Amino acid sequence: MSLPEPPPKLHYNVAGTVALFVFGLLILVPSGLCTGIMGGGAILGMLSEPRSAGDGVGMLAMALIVGGPFVVGGGALVWQAIRRMRGH
Repeated sequence: MSLPEPPPKLHYNVAGTVALFVFGLLILVPSGLCTGIMGGGAILGMLSEPRSAGDGVGMLAMALIVGGPFVVGGGALVWQAIRRMRGH
């Protein structure tokens, strides 16, 4: 009886994967910091001055609506690059 052949190793384009990872980080890090600072400021503003809760909710919604898609997109690019490196 012979041993079964191992499945062929999936090869990935190293330069493309590194570019995907770097481009994803260039989108994720600044947009995540900006969204986090704006959202955190809105929450702290609501906690320190409850009378202006409506303004805080509006600012938090604006931060999530404007920055959220960029955070999700950058995170998806980084996640895809990591998946390609693992061979999935």
